[in-house]
This record gives sequence, C-alpha cells and structure tokens, in this order.
Amino acid sequence: MTGRQPKVPDAHSTWSSGPVTLYTGDARDVLANMSDASVDCIVTSPPYWGLRSYDTGQWCGGRSGCGHTAASDPTTAAQPRSCPACGATWVDGQYGQEATVSEYVDHLVGVFDQARRVLHPQGTLWLNLGDSYAGTGGRNARPHGPNSIIRGSYQRRQWSPGAVSGLTAKNLVGIPWRVALALQTQGWILRNAAVWAKTNAQPSPVRDRLTTTYEMVFLFTRGQRYFFDLDAIRIPVKYPHDRRRRSATGSTRGHDPSRTPGKNPGDVWAFPTRPLREAHFAAYPIEIPLRCIASGCRPGGTVLDPFSGAATTGIAALQLGRQYIGIDLSAKYARIAEHRLHGHLNRPEPGTAAHA
Repeated sequence: MTGRQPKVPDAHSTWSSGPVTLYTGDARDVLANMSDASVDCIVTSPPYWGLRSYDTGQWCGGRSGCGHTAASDPTTAAQPRSCPACGATWVDGQYGQEATVSEYVDHLVGVFDQARRVLHPQGTLWLNLGDSYAGTGGRNARPHGPNSIIRGSYQRRQWSPGAVSGLTAKNLVGIPWRVALALQTQGWILRNAAVWAKTNAQPSPVRDRLTTTYEMVFLFTRGQRYFFDLDAIRIPVKYPHDRRRRSATGSTRGHDPSRTPGKNPGDVWAFPTRPLREAHFAAYPIEIPLRCIASGCRPGGTVLDPFSGAATTGIAALQLGRQYIGIDLSAKYARIAEHRLHGHLNRPEPGTAAHA
C-alpha cells in the first residue's frame, strides 16, 4: 500500500490544510469522484435512522419572498415536500430521514458501494451504528426544551419513532444488523461485530424493557487478506514479566519479544460517551476511532470518514500520524470540523476554502 493522492471531487466545497481535506457535499456524490483504492481505512458513524434532523434542507423554487406557510413546514409530522402557497419544493439530502428502514439501508448500501471502490483492496471499514424502536403512526419532531442538550444555534431536531412496515410498535428494529447483512450481500466481508458498551449511558425513563447502553461497531474488509495490526491495540497486562501469563498475551514464540506484552482487547469495548458543546451530542468518543485506525490503517496511510460530522475521526487520525479525508453534507459541521482539526495541525492559520 504505497502513498496515494485521491483525485479532488468536482463541484463540492473543499478545505485543505496539510494532511487534512474536508469536502462539503453528499457522501455518495463525493465518493463517486474519488480515485479507486485511494484510501487505506474508513472509520465512520452515519446518522442513525429516524432519530434526528440536522437541518440541512432548504426550500427551492417557488416565489421569492414567500414565507412558506406553517402547514408546509417540513419538520411537521406529515413532512410535506412542497409549499401550497408558492409551489416551492423542500430539498434535503441528509441520511437518516428516509420514510422507511429499507430506504435508509438502501441509501447506506449505495454510499458503501462507492466506499468499497475507493478503499484499498487490503483496507478496512469500521462502521458504528445504533438501533431504534418501532413506534406508531408518523414520526413527529419534538420541541427543544429549556434544558435540552440539542437546543442552540444548530437546532438539531429529535424525532419520536414512527411505524415500521412489518413490525408492531415497540419492536427493536435491528437496524445495525440490517445494514451489516445488506453490506455482506454486496461483497463486504464481515470480520467482527464489536459492542461499544457505554460506561456512562444516559438514564432512560422506560419501565417495560432494559435501558439501551450499547452500540455496534462492525469491521468489514474487501478481501480475506487485509492490514491489521493487533499489537498496536493490545491491552497492557499488569505483570508483563510473568512467563505464566505470556502465552495469552502475545509475547511467546511467533511474536516480537521486544513489544510490550498485552492481551487482545476483544469485541466488547467499554468507553464513555463524550458530548461536544460545539457539535452534535451524537459524536462518538475518540477512543473508538483511535482503536480502529491504530489497528486497521497502515502507518502514514489515509483515513476516510464519509459522515465526518465534527471530525472526531479526523482528530484521531492526526494523533496517530495518518492523513484524513472527511465528507459531510452540512456546511455548519464542516466549519466545526475545520476549527477542531486546525488545533491539531501545528499550523499558524487554517487553510483557505476553495470551490472546484
């Protein structure tokens, strides 16, 4: 896996500084313009289905100056797509707001079809996804309360769950596994299904089931042979010089004796959530991409996150000496990512924006 420079996509806002490049646009469109086998590792957490809106939509067409009546507000339960007063159309390409689970899965499959082409044949894909429950009727936007952690200048809107075709209300939908199985049918090899166990999961008011305290992190590869450095993520043992413990920690025959012995971290990862004031509260903790990149990306390689958000993956990539490519539909989050990454670039000023 030699160093490569991905082709710059056309017609998307870009920001570049040193080892970092950010694209603002639809992930599938940006990926379609990137070169084959141009990244070494993908670490990402797409928007979860039916949980939040990041207000990336806008009205197009219609009459200039029309306020677009409340009845046509796209954040209401019915989610109309046109303004009855002037005929303007609401356009929003964000993922996670599809009318059905199958549409959501299909959209993600489309993105990862392109991602598979862009990924090196010996590269890895790490995919974090959370689940949701089937409700009744249509999804409704919940107002932001005075103490809501999603209120503020970015106005993320959280939704109550809606009905899911084929499932009665209160069913766990199984979205992470639906996506994983769909990717398998497209040729991805599913190597691991790790559980992110949240050590500080938020309390839940539910009384007829257990509180959800985990999410899935899937490891996919393009082929049977791929880059994977287990030694980079071993858990240090308490007594590294105890010979009786070495056979289980990688310091016996067949391993480099100069390495610090440690155990395989396994597929249950106990990490706390780490909310970000300047970004969406759904950002995963940096420990996840640090582990994924350290083990699944060659030294000096390029890491891609097609749903970059606040660029937590990018910060992890820079900390580990990798290059980073981030893609996000939201210009607001692109600015947040630029600000956060700039602090890790050792440059006096951020790079300049360019529009291809």
